[in-house]
Amino acid sequence: MSQIESIGLHAKQWQFLSNPDKYVEASKNSERPLALESTRRQFRTARDILARLNGNSNGETARRGVLLADDVGLGKTTVAALVAWVVARAGDANHRVRILAPNPVLRRRWVEELWSHVAPLQVCAKHLGVESKQVKDGEGKLFPGRIQVVTLYNAVDGATLDCDLLIVDEVHRAKGDQSKFARKLRQTKKCAKRTLILTATPFSIDLKELNRLLTLIGGDAAHRAIIAYNRALDDLYAGDTARSAEAVAEHLAAKANAAVAALAPFVIRHGVDNLPHEQKSFGDSKEPWNIEVPPARTEELELLIRMDRARDVAKDHDSESSKATNDPRFHVGWQYFDVERDRLKSIVPQLPEPAIAVVENQLKSIKRLRGEVGIHSKLKAVGETVRDTIAQGEKVILFCHHHATAEELTLHLASELPKEAAPQSPNRSVWEKAWGEVLEPAADARHDKFLRATFIKWLCADLIRTQTWNWIRAASASASMANLVSTLKKTKARPPHGRERIAHAAQRLYDALIKSPSSRGVLKKAAAEDSLELLPGANGATRVLGVCEPSEDREESLFLHNRQPDTVISIFNSPFGPDVLVATDRLSEGIDLHRYCRHLIHYELDPSPIRTVQRNGRLRRVNSWAAATGQPIRYAYPAFGGTRDEKLVQIMKQRIDNFSLLLGGVRDFDVGEVEDQNENWRAEVIDLARNQLGKLGGQLVAKEPGGTSSTKS
Repeated sequence: MSQIESIGLHAKQWQFLSNPDKYVEASKNSERPLALESTRRQFRTARDILARLNGNSNGETARRGVLLADDVGLGKTTVAALVAWVVARAGDANHRVRILAPNPVLRRRWVEELWSHVAPLQVCAKHLGVESKQVKDGEGKLFPGRIQVVTLYNAVDGATLDCDLLIVDEVHRAKGDQSKFARKLRQTKKCAKRTLILTATPFSIDLKELNRLLTLIGGDAAHRAIIAYNRALDDLYAGDTARSAEAVAEHLAAKANAAVAALAPFVIRHGVDNLPHEQKSFGDSKEPWNIEVPPARTEELELLIRMDRARDVAKDHDSESSKATNDPRFHVGWQYFDVERDRLKSIVPQLPEPAIAVVENQLKSIKRLRGEVGIHSKLKAVGETVRDTIAQGEKVILFCHHHATAEELTLHLASELPKEAAPQSPNRSVWEKAWGEVLEPAADARHDKFLRATFIKWLCADLIRTQTWNWIRAASASASMANLVSTLKKTKARPPHGRERIAHAAQRLYDALIKSPSSRGVLKKAAAEDSLELLPGANGATRVLGVCEPSEDREESLFLHNRQPDTVISIFNSPFGPDVLVATDRLSEGIDLHRYCRHLIHYELDPSPIRTVQRNGRLRRVNSWAAATGQPIRYAYPAFGGTRDEKLVQIMKQRIDNFSLLLGGVRDFDVGEVEDQNENWRAEVIDLARNQLGKLGGQLVAKEPGGTSSTKS
């Protein structure tokens, strides 16, 4: 390996990373107290990355870059933020760090992450001279000793990548080798002295993308082994399933071991299931959560068959009709089904004979059957489960693949969930006075003139006031007008498992909203326009919120209309506000939803196993609600029996069980093309390969500087 230009750091400058205990202690009174075991691993990873990027006296040769591919929820952002602060501020503080985030939401998350380390670094690493103002949010010139956070596509629109360290987050989102961003990223060798890439588990992304990423960090030597392993995976998922499972497993394991060994110098990866000392911080996710959905009735199956027939006849004469008639949305709800029925009805006059007669006959039968079936069986069963879950004081998130499905689910849950009457006493004015005494002004007084008053009004809205009153009553706390202030300060939110006092939770939420520019903007708009409904939970007693694109202008209390999910995320991560969040996969990656929620329902699945794993990672994170309460994380995969939805769930669960094996080497699939016997054969092969992988198993954990790569299962 040829020598590359040094970035001129010294290991003593990141010595504080050898004392995670002190850092955790310094974070105790912050908004984000750290978990010791996870911090120890993250610090070890940060030290290893710095040693690989910089080189050291223990024999570590400086490398052009590193790929950090830890499992979802293990804190890749935390590790990279620590590395960024050291590179920017160590030595003569003349290094420039640029971070590329995939979108504005995650760009703001990066800024918050960097800011969260300022206070503990000022205690544990005074020599770095860290201050919040050294983080630049957005475009502009990047000065020495500073960290700049921009979106991936700022890089496309003319922004320079010139810096000492370029951190690229979720780079797998930039699809296509010939995309503008891909072409821009290839310039990093000329523009950035070092590159740190954060991505999904390596083999969950396309082979060409992985090899392109390795080229960016100087890892071309691993290409051949990766290509060989990828061929073995292709052979597993597309090859002859009549072969000996033992022979295929032996070949697969050999190629996997070779790929892991080739990646070891360039890639760091930890699997969440391989960190037993950290399990308490994440929460147990092994408990099954079965939502019983009645199998499809004869009438429901007939509906699906008749719609397929009508669309099949119409598709040759209608440019808007999909070639794939068996739409997955028909198996999880009726709203889109009805929309498609109405569309077919409108085009009947345009069809030739005998297509007109066939489609009209099918539509006539569909109309009759729709009147008989009523609410979709899956919708009804899931709604009942959600209702029972929130009755126990829990929050629930439901993920959908399509916006139409998310819209229908949101509307159904809103109609089914009980609406509680707001307390008559103490009255609203008493609550406003009490919160006025409890809530401290924001640290930055510039933002506090009207925003604090608006936030207090939100705390006194019917839903929020009802929630707070129920917690007070459940704790048998006194709530007379005279002592409401002290009651808010001493009573815990969401008893019996809650650990955060109501007043503290409200203060933490307010500070988070004020700190976020987009949430601050929502508060400003709500104050200026007297539109409190812009804040989730402000309008009526609605306990559900849909984060999707509804088909029409739905009422404000049910759907996010301000296009800024930061506010929703902050409120959902507090004890207040909507108990149920229905979302599409826009919120499945890079977002924390775990601080007050341990229940997740995959109402509608994306056909990609990596997407399902990413959804689960929204809850299985350090310092989760599950860990705080000592209760399990619960994932549900309800299936509409007798339909393609049931088969999709069965295949997905089987592939998810194997996801942590072989660096996440699973493939997306078309449920209509998967044969059960073939899938069972693949599962047998993977079980055998797992036993043959021995100590490797796809793990490339961080090593101590100067040591050898630590690979273990």
